[in-house]
Amino acid sequence: MHEREQLIGRIQGVVQRWFSIYAAVRMVNKAIRSVISTIQELDKTITEIAIVTNMTQSDLWNQMNSYTDMARQYAASISGVYKVSQLYYQQGLQTAEVMALTEQTLKMARISGLDYAEATNYMTNAVRSFKMEMTDAQRVVDVYSAVAASSATNVTELAKAMSKTASSAEAVGSSFENTTAMMAVMIEATRESAENIGSALKSIISRYGEMKVNPAALVDSEGEEMSLNKVDTALQ
Repeated sequence: MHEREQLIGRIQGVVQRWFSIYAAVRMVNKAIRSVISTIQELDKTITEIAIVTNMTQSDLWNQMNSYTDMARQYAASISGVYKVSQLYYQQGLQTAEVMALTEQTLKMARISGLDYAEATNYMTNAVRSFKMEMTDAQRVVDVYSAVAASSATNVTELAKAMSKTASSAEAVGSSFENTTAMMAVMIEATRESAENIGSALKSIISRYGEMKVNPAALVDSEGEEMSLNKVDTALQ
């Protein structure tokens, strides 16, 4: 009986070791497949970047260290970093601008939970609508972060609302900072969706934008006050 138990124990040990080796081999194979898939994905992205720039694939592969550092800093994948830079290269930007925008976009994606494409779109909207320099991307992230931290809003809500009203706000001279603050107050007070708040602020701004002069200062030929526009009529 004792010998039988020993034999069973030895068989169990062999089986356990075999399964351990099998599991390890499967893990290694899975890791190898993942690496190959990542390399193939990177190669595709790099090829697409090379097509829209005057850079070669070799030039882009040589930037790997910079992209790896950004990926590590912002808990992103290397392929994700390349994809963000691809979106900016497709806008015709130069490498210095692309790198600055990519870094800040990754930061915004990390603190907001937005995916890379969304974060890139919202960053582009803010920078271009308010006619900032492309290297001023950090200003966008800093303002969103500061306002979100001091109000009952978050970066995602502010970025979504801004995408609806940015161009209108800039057209009437409202700064990026002031516009962000107004949206935060409206979101905080109403708890309406960011898209609705952005559209509402756009309408408000456009109405006030119609008032080029004081309506009460103008009169018609008979001395009666004129109703210049919808804003004046509504206020009356």
